[in-house]
Amino acid sequence: MRSFHDKNELSLLIRTSWLRRAGVILVVAPALLLAACKAEQHAAEESVRPVKVAVVGAPATERVLTYSGVVRPRIESAVGFRVSGKIVERLVNAGERVEVGTVIARLDDTDLRHAETSARAAVAAARTRRDVARQHFERAAPLLPQGFISKAAYDARRNELDAAAAALESAEAQVRQAANAVDYATLRADKAGLVTAVTAEPGQVVSAGMPVLSLAEAGEIEIALAVPEHEAGHLVIGGPVKVSLWAGPRQSLEGRIREVAAQADAASRTYAVRVAVSNPPPAMRLGMTASVALRVNDGAASITVPLTALTEGDGRPVVFVVDPESGTVRTLPVTIESTASDGIKVGSGLRPGDIIVTAGVQFLRDGMRVRLPAEAARPRVTNSAQAVIR
Repeated sequence: MRSFHDKNELSLLIRTSWLRRAGVILVVAPALLLAACKAEQHAAEESVRPVKVAVVGAPATERVLTYSGVVRPRIESAVGFRVSGKIVERLVNAGERVEVGTVIARLDDTDLRHAETSARAAVAAARTRRDVARQHFERAAPLLPQGFISKAAYDARRNELDAAAAALESAEAQVRQAANAVDYATLRADKAGLVTAVTAEPGQVVSAGMPVLSLAEAGEIEIALAVPEHEAGHLVIGGPVKVSLWAGPRQSLEGRIREVAAQADAASRTYAVRVAVSNPPPAMRLGMTASVALRVNDGAASITVPLTALTEGDGRPVVFVVDPESGTVRTLPVTIESTASDGIKVGSGLRPGDIIVTAGVQFLRDGMRVRLPAEAARPRVTNSAQAVIR
């Protein structure tokens, strides 16, 4: 252990040690102070949260519903023979266009022609009986006034003539029926159109009325779609619609609602709707998928907000409204009316021009400062709440 022989030496050593410690303190203190300032600045920056906002527009009574549909002909019928028989020839295939009178298929008409021949022979026999009965009646007519024939015999000959004439008419009708049956053995198109499906082949025996093919009649083209039951009540027959093809040209076609089913489908609980297209382009082919935009009027004005703008406060649905001057948010209770395809309909609470937060509402609280996007400085008012940043 070191011994100090002089008090002055000891005092000098103590002062030197304190100066070294003071130097260390003077060096560390500014660093700690700078770190504390940066932490406070970082916390202040974190408290101002950037948000996505939307501007509440004027209440809208009209909405646009968009559904997908299929291009279909207005009339599509199953075509078949009117008599039974064996198909011996089919002259058209699926996808071909036919005109009025085009031969589609033929049956084996051998038996039908035999039936026609038999009917014609029956007509000849009936005509002979009619002629004989007429001659008997004509000979009896002058004998009755002279008393050479009784009134009963005269009436009997007249009845024979009437029966023979009726039998002849029946036989002639059977001839016409047999001739029609022979003609029905050749299936012809009664309307112009497009063959969409073939369900019978040569060699197949078909019964009367059995479908041989499906024919889509040429003319007006329609879009078939299904509308949910809660929206079908808003549709009006004759209402205008916009139609666009997914695979066709990117253009909007004019159309109108022609038919709304009176009963919902038992499986899907949707209503079948037919939309007529006024001037279909050549690229619009049967079976294509189309997008249909329907405009519906709810009758009562309502404001639609995005679903992400709603949260819950004190057991009630609320939204956060932004004060652009102070840059803070506050909760505003609203009432929910119903759902919509683009959000939620609110009945009261919001006013046109209000700026609401549309994302991250679960991280906000009353009076919290937020940073608005530059686009929200001069917001554009629309018919519903629209996001101004993406």
